[in-house]
Amino acid sequence: GIGTSAEGDKKGGRRRVSSIFRDSVESAVARDMDDQKVRYKPERMDVLMEQTHFSKVELKYLYQCFKQNCPSGYVTREAFVAIFRQFFVMHRLSDAGPYAELVFNTFDDDGNGRISFSEFAVQLSMFNKGTLDQRLDWLFDLYDGARRGYIQEEEFMCVCRAMYAMVGVHYYKEKHFPITLKRHLKHQFQKLDANRDGKITRAEFVDGCKSDTQICESLERLRTVW
Repeated sequence: GIGTSAEGDKKGGRRRVSSIFRDSVESAVARDMDDQKVRYKPERMDVLMEQTHFSKVELKYLYQCFKQNCPSGYVTREAFVAIFRQFFVMHRLSDAGPYAELVFNTFDDDGNGRISFSEFAVQLSMFNKGTLDQRLDWLFDLYDGARRGYIQEEEFMCVCRAMYAMVGVHYYKEKHFPITLKRHLKHQFQKLDANRDGKITRAEFVDGCKSDTQICESLERLRTVW
């Protein structure tokens, strides 16, 4: 009885170990297959040329650079923020992270938490080589993070805070936001909110920005950054 019981325990133990090993191998294989599934094949070159303002030579160069940094063909939010922080250092206290998060949201067109090369190329082309209307559309989407079709004052302030952080001025908390600066930004918001309903629609945003020469000049300067 005791010997039979001990032998049964051994066999049961071996079966459990075998089962655990088999499960771990199967899990590893499944993860590997999932990794292969998320590997991305970009649109054909001719399709991307139609969707963007880039030439074949420019697209090839962009793709080589993209693949070098993102071998899977995708860039995650974390990787995008890290790369953005490296390139946009304007001051020793600069933190481009908050602004990078906002830019990522505009580039991640399908909202899956990853940017494909196609998404990257289309968005970069629109801002770098697009018309003024296209660039203002992109900027509106940057402010309209919730994608509701309008911008509220808090969203407007959020983007402004992120822009100030890029140049080394941090207003993380409401109490640290200077009253004079807050009044200025509130005034800017109200200028764009043509019908004074507390929301800036896309049409109001585009029309208001076009009538402001400073904004138009800033957009032209940003072309060189991108």
